[in-house]
Amino acid sequence: MQASGCALGQTMTRGVAATARVGLTLGDPTGIGPEVIFRALRSTTVLDQVQWLLFCPEPLRNWLLQSIESSGLSRWLVEGSSEGPGLVARFVAVGGDMKATWPSPGQPNPVCDRLAYEALLAMVLSASGGDLQAMVTGPVTKGIFDHLDSRPPGQTEFVARHLAADRHAMMLAGPVLRVVPVTTHMPLREVADLVHPGLIIEATMAAVGDLRAWFSIANPKVAVCGLNPHAGEGGRLGDEDVRVVAPAVAALVESGLDVVGPVSADTVFHDALQGRFDLVVCMYHDQALGPLKTVHFHDAFNMTCGLPVPRLSPSHGTAHDIAGHGVADVRSATRVVELATDIALAKLEGHRRQGDGLASFAEA
Repeated sequence: MQASGCALGQTMTRGVAATARVGLTLGDPTGIGPEVIFRALRSTTVLDQVQWLLFCPEPLRNWLLQSIESSGLSRWLVEGSSEGPGLVARFVAVGGDMKATWPSPGQPNPVCDRLAYEALLAMVLSASGGDLQAMVTGPVTKGIFDHLDSRPPGQTEFVARHLAADRHAMMLAGPVLRVVPVTTHMPLREVADLVHPGLIIEATMAAVGDLRAWFSIANPKVAVCGLNPHAGEGGRLGDEDVRVVAPAVAALVESGLDVVGPVSADTVFHDALQGRFDLVVCMYHDQALGPLKTVHFHDAFNMTCGLPVPRLSPSHGTAHDIAGHGVADVRSATRVVELATDIALAKLEGHRRQGDGLASFAEA
């Protein structure tokens, strides 16, 4: 029950008001990220429930403030010192000689890539410091990491590394189908050499943990795809399924999880759509995302599982070809901001209960 005298999205922790906070980046400012996120915020009640910390590089200050004004969100702007819900613009100082920038929709450029990186880094550092209960990231191109010596495959790996997650997984989820690719953005020719039992086990456990904590699925039913056609046909079509996938499945079953596999990828998604499985764990990117986007192209979302601060993102990319035209589908972004709000409120309540000597939300 909400404490008396607190605004929606606030609780009382040992007599001190605390507001659930969600970190937010818009992604590439020349893509559709700003458009769909602002529309999602405006069309929901999330700004009345939690405080949204919008991380923006200083060179984009004027662009951001005008974008907020034109999006009809100005009335939700609050000062950073406010304890209540609303929208806080947190401007991030950047090094080098980056000057004031005004992004042009549909015209990507290296400066905007670098600024998107700076916003992401600032948000992740804030999360690692305990300032956030959830994070939402806008879509970017992989170019935001080109300036790094050790280039992560994507935002998933970057965020997981900075938050020192024991295990993590990228889950794409729609209203019916949920998938996890064990390997993500890498050449297909490298997948067979990189997949090993430990990687399958860690990805599956990370996803199962979040399904239990945030989706109210107490005992998720999981199918693990084979790497090869027909799950290798007992070794006749490659030995990876016998040598790598099957031992991982056996270990997961031994740990008490409801897991079957390796199963053939040409039939398992039909079974999942019929409700037999809550999650399909796949060996590579397109094995997972091809079926997912076929049935949930507009209404899926991306979630990095296993993090101390959950991170969500729309399932689509920057879509530079339609940026600025006002035609981008907002369903994925809407689901993301609503779920991030639910998670942030639940985590805040869990922290309060834990502080009172009770179990945390995830353990309740």
